Formats: sequence, structure tokens, C-alpha cells
Amino acid sequence: MKRFMMAIGLGAMLMGANAAAAPPTSQSALARRQISDCMTRRMGADKNLSYKDAMRTCKSRIQPPKEALASNGPGDSRTKTH
Repeated sequence: MKRFMMAIGLGAMLMGANAAAAPPTSQSALARRQISDCMTRRMGADKNLSYKDAMRTCKSRIQPPKEALASNGPGDSRTKTH
């Protein structure tokens, strides 16, 4: 009976660990996770780097500036049409 309960407990722990390690499904959660991982790596590599500097650097690497994004508007055509 003890082994059965131990097996049930172990199975529940494994299922819980699998759910906790699952990748985030929403785009914003994924971006936060990427920024967090980037900041952890940067701050671990450079002990003198501040939290704000790491955040700024990681955000600029993961999220490109708005000017860099391509515009798909009708006034942005570069070829002349006759």
C-alpha cells in the first residue's frame, strides 16, 4: 500500500513538473520570458551591470524599435505604377 501511494505521489509530481515547465502560450508571456532569461544571462556575466541597464539592453534586442518595423501602408510603395 505504501508503494502504491508513493507511485501516485511521484506520478502527480511528474505531471505537475511537466505543466510548470511548459512554454508560455501568449505572445506577451513569451516576450517577458525571453527578456527575463536575457537579463539573467547578462547580469550573471557582468556583476557591475544594473537591473535597468540589463532591461534596456534586452528589450532593445528582443523588441526592435518602431522605426525599424516595415510599413505596409498604401503610401509606402516604392515603385511607380502606370
